[in-house]
Amino acid sequence: MNKLKSFIISLATIIIIVMMAATFVENSKGTAFAQTHIYSSLWFVIAWAILAVVSFIYMLKHRLFRRISVWMVHMAFLIILLGALTSWLTSKSGDVYLRQGVPSKELVLKDKTTEQLDFTLKLKDFKVINYPGTDAPMDYVSEITADNEPVNISMNDIGQYQGYRFTQAGYDEDMKGTHLGVYYDPYGIAITYIGYFILFVALLNMLISKRTNMRRFYHLAVDQQAAKARLLTLLLAMPAFLSPVQAQELRKVDNQIADDFGKICVLYNSRICPINTVATTFVTKLSGKPSWNGMTANQIFCGWVFDVANWENAKMIEVKSKEAQKVLGITGKWASFSDFWNQYNEYKLDKPLKEAYRSGNKELQKNLRDADEKFNIIRMLYNGELLRMYPYTDKNGNITWLAPGEKNVHGYLPPKEWYFVRKSMDYLAESIIMNNEDRAKTLISKIYDYQHIRGEKVIPSQTAIYAELTYHVVNPQRWPIMLYLTVALLAVIASTIRLNDRKRKIQTIISTSLAGIMLLQTTIVIGLRWYISGHLPISNGYETMQFLAWSVLLITLLLRKRFSIILQYGPLLAAFALLVAMITDSNPQLTQLMPVLQSPLLSVHVMVIMFSYALFGLTALIGIQGIIAHIRKDTASESKLAALSQFLLYPAVALIAVGIFIGAIWANVSWGKYWSWDAKETWALITMLIYAAPLHNDIRWMHKPLHIHIYMLIAFLSVLMTYFGVNYFLPGMHSYA
Repeated sequence: MNKLKSFIISLATIIIIVMMAATFVENSKGTAFAQTHIYSSLWFVIAWAILAVVSFIYMLKHRLFRRISVWMVHMAFLIILLGALTSWLTSKSGDVYLRQGVPSKELVLKDKTTEQLDFTLKLKDFKVINYPGTDAPMDYVSEITADNEPVNISMNDIGQYQGYRFTQAGYDEDMKGTHLGVYYDPYGIAITYIGYFILFVALLNMLISKRTNMRRFYHLAVDQQAAKARLLTLLLAMPAFLSPVQAQELRKVDNQIADDFGKICVLYNSRICPINTVATTFVTKLSGKPSWNGMTANQIFCGWVFDVANWENAKMIEVKSKEAQKVLGITGKWASFSDFWNQYNEYKLDKPLKEAYRSGNKELQKNLRDADEKFNIIRMLYNGELLRMYPYTDKNGNITWLAPGEKNVHGYLPPKEWYFVRKSMDYLAESIIMNNEDRAKTLISKIYDYQHIRGEKVIPSQTAIYAELTYHVVNPQRWPIMLYLTVALLAVIASTIRLNDRKRKIQTIISTSLAGIMLLQTTIVIGLRWYISGHLPISNGYETMQFLAWSVLLITLLLRKRFSIILQYGPLLAAFALLVAMITDSNPQLTQLMPVLQSPLLSVHVMVIMFSYALFGLTALIGIQGIIAHIRKDTASESKLAALSQFLLYPAVALIAVGIFIGAIWANVSWGKYWSWDAKETWALITMLIYAAPLHNDIRWMHKPLHIHIYMLIAFLSVLMTYFGVNYFLPGMHSYA
């Protein structure tokens, strides 16, 4: 390797290490410090400029223009860097604060200095637009004028005037004032977008061209005689585990009545959904599972709503912490609601929690808080916060959802309606306790009819309600995920054993069937969640892990005939993704999409990125298999696996590059800046650069298969840091993820 190439690699490595360190500096010193002393510093810009210039010299010296795809890819990155340099030299950003009717020209820059704009801004109106029938914000809109010309600003829809870009940054509580982010970048954005376009064309050409190294690796890695397997299409039923707690004598609500009650709509979690969703969340929160003691979530919830005195003593609340068990005075991990109170009717966790927070004992706080949260969800039920089920539409068309025990409800409703709202649930409870099923069904029907009359415009359709009910049935619980993981692990172990052709064929059929079943179930879960929420479910950790599993399974089935090894590792990686979604703090509840995430670019950005992560994950698992092959001195398999990793690397790097730049466009549309050195952005860039290294054939260290496998395994740490580490340990604009 010549000295010029060595210098480029060394400088790139230093820049990557600096960016890694900068994300942690930002976490400890603050965003302003990191921006001033690292990202926007002269020395950091010079380092990137030197890297760009030296890379261009290397490209000319080695006549890379003869290879059009390679030339275009590298030129695109150089143009993007040129755009970034131009933005650094010519752009400015700051904030403007406007009060309704008060003109202003004052722009407060990031360094807290001020300057006067060449035009006058006025706020005409600011408003928060909620999702219909809820109090969840759907959009924030500032209507302003710039020199008397109207400019509207909302989330994901910036306002523009004379080259200035205005974004919605905040607002006053009285909704008479607004805070706007202001960005001025007359040249950098255009140059950068040109680079994005060239990069997209170049990557597309690289993937489809027959004259690339990707094709060579493909032929080295492909199975010459791929096993044929029939894909089984089976739909798993999803029965829930029964609780190991000893059965208790509790009145069981008729299943049909409970299910009918579960179809009634409520305002919950800032969205309108059937009570079944509340019931499933309620029971799962308390007991860890969506059913208990042979009863469904709907039956259990009805018990707590209509037969409180009986259920207060039910040992169904799971308390995992030994400290919490000691405070509550219980033996084992199962408690009743009554166990949370002492003989003086005092809440047992009150003083210990206060002491834990006073002393700063975070471990104790965490252990007690879990039990406290379970207590509070029951308290919320008692207070009526979980049963806002009576819609009231005022003369302005605004809808308020009332609970059965709502105070001053007579101020909203005519006397007859007020009486129905106040008493219907009491009559329903009486009917259920007295086993008067006909009367109970009639009352449920009347509540249902009332909702559709008073909340006709916002009540979900019958199809949407049944879709949500179905979702809670098919949404994966613990046992199928553990089953998938076990079978996948056994398949991987079997792949390391020498089997005859017949046994190998059986193994292939089992692995293909497993991948097919998992893909089918995951598709149904994602599809139902998509239909219910009204947006592609990739807006939080739980949803993205589901999509990652789906992506891995799709890739596995598409490539299974050409690369049989993927068939062994695809289901395993997907099962791990589903397991992570289940055991982490990711929130599986359906929620309204926050305003900043309401952009089609978000869906494309996340989908592309997750597909790249799926491929990176497969290369890591292949790397493990390759290292095992090296230890076993199976040179042929080792080389073939290395070729497969390098083949998968091309679409993986292409996807993460495209995903990053789609995200940059989204950021430009949402926040007025295409790059902010957010921790998530930075680590995604680091990951792309790390994985791009093996694509350069002139790095001789990468010519050995063992080195490829080791590199792929270590490189995957950057993916883990980008996805998990940033979300949990580092600050930034991606904290919602």
